[in-house]
Amino acid sequence: MLRFISRVLLSFFLLSCTGLAGFVACSLPPGDPDIVVAIRKAVPFTVPGSGEKHSGFAVDLWEDVALRVPKEGSTLLDLEELAERPKAERDALRPSVDYAVCTSIDEQEQAMASGQVDVVISPLTITAARMEKYDFSQQYLSSGLALALPRSNAIDFEQATAVVTETLFQPTVARAIVGFLAFNLVMAFLIRAFLIGKDGPLFIGVRHVLEAITRTVGLRGVGDDYSTATAKLLEIFMAIVGTALLATILGVLTTAFVGSIGQSRDIPARNFTTMHIATLKCSTAQTYLFDQYEALDEGMAADDPLKSVLAERLTWLACDEDTRIDGPAEMSEPTGLPGRIVLAREWEQALKMLEAGEVEAVLGDWVAMTYLVREGALKGADIEVQDRVYLNEPYGWAVARKPGSDQLRRAIDSALILQMRDPGWRKRLEDELGAGSVAPH
Repeated sequence: MLRFISRVLLSFFLLSCTGLAGFVACSLPPGDPDIVVAIRKAVPFTVPGSGEKHSGFAVDLWEDVALRVPKEGSTLLDLEELAERPKAERDALRPSVDYAVCTSIDEQEQAMASGQVDVVISPLTITAARMEKYDFSQQYLSSGLALALPRSNAIDFEQATAVVTETLFQPTVARAIVGFLAFNLVMAFLIRAFLIGKDGPLFIGVRHVLEAITRTVGLRGVGDDYSTATAKLLEIFMAIVGTALLATILGVLTTAFVGSIGQSRDIPARNFTTMHIATLKCSTAQTYLFDQYEALDEGMAADDPLKSVLAERLTWLACDEDTRIDGPAEMSEPTGLPGRIVLAREWEQALKMLEAGEVEAVLGDWVAMTYLVREGALKGADIEVQDRVYLNEPYGWAVARKPGSDQLRRAIDSALILQMRDPGWRKRLEDELGAGSVAPH
């Protein structure tokens, strides 16, 4: 009871000091559980249920981990040994756990700061800035910041050209092609100059050059104007080799262009400041956008008329604990800058804006977005989540700093490591997050 009362008083004190008139706190569980676990809607990791039953990969993982967490101390509970004990003894050893349901990342962080929750299991990237405020568990998953764009049926000629160039100009491939062409050209000249024997052995004219090239790339077939059987055999050999070379080149071109149908172009991060883009409020993606605008500000002349409006955008983009999203999303107003930003509460919401054409792109979590597009609420949508990752995202569970939290964190770490060492860990990831969601490229 004292723990519950202290949570309420500390929360009230913090809200009074900060003056958050529009603050909407997380929905806290009734009673006084030993551990309060915060979740928000973050498909496929945590999905708050309409009743008390919540779901998602992180919820399932937490419930497995919590079975081994002792009420006090850092020694893991032995599940086989516990199973042989009476229920009353098992309950006495295990801490009571309940969930607090939040609606956004910043609400979770406020709840952590106020002491209302002990652990946050909804996806949070382990960053230096966050580690200054609270602790993190062992990393259990790696994701990354990626860009979601509308899918197109057009050929991206820039990407196709890049594929061809990258393939043909690799050192080993380039040397093989040059050597092969040189050999075939020499052979073609020899056939024309020595074996056909019409213009003298050393004559090299335009006709010879053109014929040598056409034979080399397989555009010239087997002819009849030969003076010897050797010439005929060499001509057949050249036709076969030239055709193989031409087929290889055409194969590379075909693969590049077919693979580029519907592919979006590679967009540098600096271009984000010129785009109408959506992301998640107070996420690392928002921080990444802030960094791009900050770089733009540093490169701008002091007398540039956009300097002041850019400063306003930077202030708005900073995840200020005193600001809240009043509705489903919050948008930066036009300020004369070419780009605009929408801050959403959920990745699903941001992707639906993209599907409706309300934004150009979504900068977000690779695992979450690929799941939503492949198997979730956006399945079948004309949205492509690019494989390029702008920033690696190590995921862990946040643990509040309070008396006894070190023992709790160590117990969580030990139980997580046991889960990840299980031979079926990778299969579990793919079963719950979808095939191909283990890590981005």
